[in-house]
Amino acid sequence: MRAEIILVGDELLEDLRGVQPDYMGDLLDKLVTDITSLGLSLGRLVITGDSPGELAPLLLDASSREVDLVVTIGGLGPTHDDRVRDDVAQAIGLGPSGPHPEAMEWLIDAYESRSIPVPARGGGWERMGHCPPGATPVRNPAGLACGLAFELEGSTHVRCLPGVTYEALPMWREQVLPSLEVQFPTGGMAGDPLGRGGSSATLLVKGVREGMVAPVVEEFTTRWPDLRTGIYLMDLVDGSFRTIRVTLRGSEDMVAKAIPDLEDALASIEGAEISRREEEH
Repeated sequence: MRAEIILVGDELLEDLRGVQPDYMGDLLDKLVTDITSLGLSLGRLVITGDSPGELAPLLLDASSREVDLVVTIGGLGPTHDDRVRDDVAQAIGLGPSGPHPEAMEWLIDAYESRSIPVPARGGGWERMGHCPPGATPVRNPAGLACGLAFELEGSTHVRCLPGVTYEALPMWREQVLPSLEVQFPTGGMAGDPLGRGGSSATLLVKGVREGMVAPVVEEFTTRWPDLRTGIYLMDLVDGSFRTIRVTLRGSEDMVAKAIPDLEDALASIEGAEISRREEEH
């Protein structure tokens, strides 16, 4: 089972480190840890801008590929460039986003609980209480703008969180994650025939080129098709990569059985130096 995360915001594209990289990095670490605990593995992390129509095609593409869970972060605020609700409405296709009675109550309560005067009706602030038809608002326990929860084609679950990171995590942990634990009750590796998101093991290969490693790993994958196998270059020195990392991901039992086979296969390459580094997630 697969999950994807979409970060929304022009500011993330203007400065590729992001306007708040430390906070965003911490948030992503926690999200991926929780997503893995549901038995899903992260397949994509995408950054898109605030222009109209940027997000909807990404959501529809994820649905067409039968991605199990998509989490978006950002674009739910009151300003003219917060367009996630409009793009979600476009993706669902049931009509434009508009005020949701319950979400508007939450929004007014949030103003009042912070001793902030409730603005005059009809202003942009009301967008934080809007919800497209076909979606359900998600209460924001740490801020103002509600999140969104909906499904596309009945199989892709989408959850939209605010871009303010200290609001996103409480919403995720308190309002979103409990429902996902019901939706994906197996957790860990159970029920996932490809065993993704459970355990991994890594072999480090030195002394040979990637072109010598690739065919050996490709042959290995034909013997272990239910594992995810990746080849990654490391340790760039003077224009040359000195280490090749080969990683297996799958169920704990399958990884444990397959790693000796991969180790033997790689050791058969003349000049290859192999070391093992195991990692569990």
